[in-house]
Amino acid sequence: MMCIMWSVNSLLRATCLLILTVITTTSCNGQYVNQTNTYNSEGPWVLTADPLKLEKITEKFPYTINLTLSYAKSEDDSPPVYAATPEAFRFVVKVSMSNRQTVAIQDNNQKIEFTWAEITEGTNKSIEVIGQVIGYVDLNFVLDILPANDSSVPVKTIPILSSYLVTVVRASDTLDNVFTIIMIVMAVLNLINMGCALDLAIVKQNVLRPVGLIVGFISQFTFMPLFSFGVAMLMIQDPLMGFGLLVIGVCPGGIASNFWTLLLDGDVNLSITMTFVSSIAAMGMMPLWLWLLSGFFLPKGSSVKVPYDNMALSLILLTFPLGIGILIRRFKFSLAEFLTGKILKKFSVFFIIFIIGLGIYSMSHITVLMDWILLAAGLAVTVSGFLFGAVFAWVARLSRPQIIAVSLETAMQNANVAFVLLKTTLPTPYSDIAALPAVAQIIMTTSILFFFLGINTTYKCAQKYCIQPKKEKEEIETNNSSGYRNKAYCADETTAVGNPL
Repeated sequence: MMCIMWSVNSLLRATCLLILTVITTTSCNGQYVNQTNTYNSEGPWVLTADPLKLEKITEKFPYTINLTLSYAKSEDDSPPVYAATPEAFRFVVKVSMSNRQTVAIQDNNQKIEFTWAEITEGTNKSIEVIGQVIGYVDLNFVLDILPANDSSVPVKTIPILSSYLVTVVRASDTLDNVFTIIMIVMAVLNLINMGCALDLAIVKQNVLRPVGLIVGFISQFTFMPLFSFGVAMLMIQDPLMGFGLLVIGVCPGGIASNFWTLLLDGDVNLSITMTFVSSIAAMGMMPLWLWLLSGFFLPKGSSVKVPYDNMALSLILLTFPLGIGILIRRFKFSLAEFLTGKILKKFSVFFIIFIIGLGIYSMSHITVLMDWILLAAGLAVTVSGFLFGAVFAWVARLSRPQIIAVSLETAMQNANVAFVLLKTTLPTPYSDIAALPAVAQIIMTTSILFFFLGINTTYKCAQKYCIQPKKEKEEIETNNSSGYRNKAYCADETTAVGNPL
């Protein structure tokens, strides 16, 4: 036995060393995009922009960029041909951008024409930009020198200013704050209802025989971080978005998994216990994984701020309402039965639909930036989480309700912790851009769960109204043929037709 234990420990050490070696020797393929804008010019041509960059402009409002084009020749240079015959040339500054979703140029005026006199006198000309949706964009300026009699073919094209940074932020965060307050209130109410259905004896059994907890821990804090990291490296080019996918992959489970476990007939007691354990374990596992892997997406020296206070608040949000529900079950069992039997599932469905609808509305300012690659990445992480959790739980010989609980807890992370971490680590609007993969994963997860909820509901309705009555009728007919009558069933049947026994 000692030899077997030594072999297992040696294998674990070797595996950890291998992972660390791969992580530390692989080069980083992404760089944090919040860099100071660079200015490139060719020869004596210089384009000066005022302000030096546009940071945190508000959506839907126009902002002015003043441009000055100059020709800074040295004393030894011979006079340029443009000075000798200025009337023979036109000087046009053209603007291009790295993406056209974030910023628009007013009146689509992407060309600014200067005369030689305006160049020598340092005359200012301006363009107006309008933020369309939160994000960041680089404006690039080139100078086309054209003959006066031909407006299409430039004599020379010169890059004069590149990577002029423009960042766009939301006009107001009021909607986000309202959404958060409503979500917390509704979550607390539903957790009280779930506490009424919580069986402490089963929770104690899960703790004393922690097979489900161990399976969930390994699935959530080993498979999900590594798979999310792999998908981010392979599928997402933007390092900010790759970092966002990594963050959602290392987060603990959230209370949403408890609600869905209830709706899909999983083991709610195990689900709540797993959420509690993962929330505590995340205090150490999140910093570990982010320390190991965040350097692949952020520049050297960047600090990632793990929101311990928010994670502690999530624990309080989970345990305090559950405690109220447990007390109701202990001292007002009839009320607990009513809440569990009549209110819990209906309120859970309403809560999920309401939160999803309000969330989509409040996040609509960034969903326009969603593309199929992000949705595919979110789908890959979600499906793999469901499958790995379910297969691992099945291999561990857990029951069907427990398999459902482990599968949901593995694939569904506490998105609120991810959003807070991104907000505290990255400035706006970079944090919002980094949150896009998390939003994509939530969209894909919710779509899959509603699909399975529809199948489960259809099956239960068919069983209730079609399959079960048919079976009961067949049993009655069989019993009648053998001389035995089910009085309870016959009473219902004869009463309905007005023919009492």
